[in-house]
This record gives sequence, C-alpha cells and structure tokens, in this order.
Amino acid sequence: MIESSLRTALGTLSGLPVYPLLLPDPVQEGVTFQRISDPEMDNGLVRTGLIAGRFQITGYRVDDYTALVALDRDIWSAWRNIRQGEIAGYPVQYVERGSIQQDYYTLPNNHVQYRLARDYILYFYEDTS
Repeated sequence: MIESSLRTALGTLSGLPVYPLLLPDPVQEGVTFQRISDPEMDNGLVRTGLIAGRFQITGYRVDDYTALVALDRDIWSAWRNIRQGEIAGYPVQYVERGSIQQDYYTLPNNHVQYRLARDYILYFYEDTS
C-alpha cells in the first residue's frame, strides 16, 4: 500500500515520528497523513486503473514555525519533479500540491504548537496484490 511508503518517505524527509490520522497523546511534534479521497481515473468508457489519491499531510512543531514551513518546502522539493518515479519505492506517476491550512494551539505549558496541513494529489496504481 502507498501509505507505508508515505510513512517511510515522510519520516526520512522530516526526521520526526510519522503517524496515520492523528498524533497520539501526549506527542506534540510529528507528521500525520491520511487518505482523503481516491477516485479512479478513466478515459471515457475505459478504466485506467490509475488512482488520483488526495492525501493530507500535516506537520506539528512546538515553538518553531519556521521549521514547519521548511518541512512543507522540503516535501514539495522532493516530490515536485516526480514523473513516472517513486516515493520510497512505491511507483508514482505524478504529484500535485494542493491547498494549505495553518493554525496554532497554546499548550498548557505556554508553549505554542504550530500545525501546517497540505493536500497532495498522488497519481498511482493501487497495489491489488
């Protein structure tokens, strides 16, 4: 599954722990990912088998907004030129960068947890084995 490769790639790029869906309690810094949608591409009346998977990748950093923005830049730098390439060994045809959401939360210890969520659309063939 592509999720395993995403987890590996995001861990390598960020140097942070990576989790599906949400950060576990009491973790305050890390990266999360989730599949938002995965429509199958078609060509008129023919199914191509190619998936346009939209994934939301969210980074969390405490008291370091600049590092969070740099992480977003690093992910896009690593993936922007993929053309029939791969992400951590998983074949990917193409990557598009989508919308961004940012916010912060003041923690009980008066530190600030910054959050940056970005959508990526990955075009890939679903592994059916």
